[in-house]
Amino acid sequence: MELPRRFPAGPAAVARLLLVLLMLVARPAAACTSYMVAAGASADGSVIIARNDDGEGAVSPSSLQYHPARQGPAVFRANLNQLELELPGPGLAYLSLPAGPLADPASGRNTSGEAAGVNEAGVAISATESIYNSAAALAADPLNEESGIIEDVIPSVILPQAITARQGAELLGQLVSQHGAGEAFGVLLADSREAWYLETASGHHWMAQRLPHTSFFISANQGRFQEVEEGRDGVLVSPGLRRFAVESGLWDPSSGRPFNFFKAFMRDGAAEANYCYPRVCLLQHMFGGCPAACNARVAPTFMQPAPARITPQAVMAAMRNHWDGTHHDPYTHSNPSEPWRPIALLRTGMGHVTVARPPSDDVPDALSVIMYAAMSTPKLSPFVPVYKSLPGDALPPELATATPEGELDRVSLFWRARRLQALVFQDWRALAPPAADAIVAWERQVERQERPAFEARYAKALRHKGKAAATQLLVEFSHRVAREAGALLDGLVGDTARRLGLPGVPSDDRLLQLLNQAAETYAFEPASDGDDNILRRDKAVWHGKGTAGASLFAPRAAATE
Repeated sequence: MELPRRFPAGPAAVARLLLVLLMLVARPAAACTSYMVAAGASADGSVIIARNDDGEGAVSPSSLQYHPARQGPAVFRANLNQLELELPGPGLAYLSLPAGPLADPASGRNTSGEAAGVNEAGVAISATESIYNSAAALAADPLNEESGIIEDVIPSVILPQAITARQGAELLGQLVSQHGAGEAFGVLLADSREAWYLETASGHHWMAQRLPHTSFFISANQGRFQEVEEGRDGVLVSPGLRRFAVESGLWDPSSGRPFNFFKAFMRDGAAEANYCYPRVCLLQHMFGGCPAACNARVAPTFMQPAPARITPQAVMAAMRNHWDGTHHDPYTHSNPSEPWRPIALLRTGMGHVTVARPPSDDVPDALSVIMYAAMSTPKLSPFVPVYKSLPGDALPPELATATPEGELDRVSLFWRARRLQALVFQDWRALAPPAADAIVAWERQVERQERPAFEARYAKALRHKGKAAATQLLVEFSHRVAREAGALLDGLVGDTARRLGLPGVPSDDRLLQLLNQAAETYAFEPASDGDDNILRRDKAVWHGKGTAGASLFAPRAAATE
């Protein structure tokens, strides 16, 4: 059975693809987009953190895992470098979303590569947002790639310990100061009261800020902190940060210019012009009505939402954006050379929107944190609600199981979604809209009907029948929505195959081939800072000569859905 070929599929092309994939296996995620919404900026008083976890290729499966509480200390060994830590006991139980299996359990190393999670105390984390420190900052204080803190480590080390988001930021900062950072990163942390974001400045220096109560925050592979008043409540910094900046020639206080974290420590070259700034500009426009002509190479660190407060569904819509309705949309216009990187990528291994709600009579503690998980790229994968208290021995198989790279299974939402995506990319313009609309319609039904009804039943059972009866309802609801999501994807796969004029769904080998080809074609990898081609289009806009304005952007994500 042959599909209409929109990508080269001969033996030579496959061989080249395999070589590329082998070269990418050991590389960490290089590009994500992160979102944070404070309680006073969200529609219902929740704290929201979210991230598209963009990896390499499209075949590293994501899944849901549970880590039980432990009484004593534990030795943690990183998988991607030589870091070894002793974690104190007791350790909190937590749910996590690994970005793919990294090691054999027999190795004694971290096997999961967790990208996000939530613990039993209601602390949520997402790690990491890849950022880039300046060459001068790293020359003065190099990264500790051999045994420093990296993405492979952070959720696995912080979630067993942190009982508040602030404590999580403090713990992470202490680890960076002590062991060094193995890569530059930003990390999102939240609880039901507040959200914190930490950025590394160099090998051993960092800053963390609490998100202002009525603000939202966006990061897109670039440092975002600017002028910050150290010592005030809501700001944490590494010891001697300013002294290091002065002694290293990164900031001259005699110049009269205030200390600026971004200017002192972050890369801001040609590569960022098309890869980073447009995404921040787009999202600030969608959520805050920020003027849409992204001419300036600066953007506010924090913004207040306008005209309405932000919902989780608005964040989900933003995570699915690919410059919809503009000439920058690479998928609709079949333009893999589009210089403005879209938010929605095929190489997104997982997207999550974590919502932390203050416990109340209507929201028992067990239901206070929901981690909505889309296995693979959210554009063509449904967000499934996962509550923080879902028992570890009752995880839905659709979320908790996924076969290794290149072995498509029939159970996991990850591979069922990847089948759909492999087909949709054969004719995006015709096939993506109906599939994406069906996914959003299912999510809307869950949010408006199924989930509120479940929460009401849970609260009633907890009051009248006890925790065990309520927990059983939680398990049943979680399994039901996961099954529904799987059935939805299977139906869309069949429908998409028919729209392509095929007699049936292609074989898994053929689908995997198509998936890899599409992921390679539309990779949108970050360019090096010295890439001469990075400004090959839209250069005039960045220098204030373009005419791009509000009409460039798709309508703002609905904030009241």
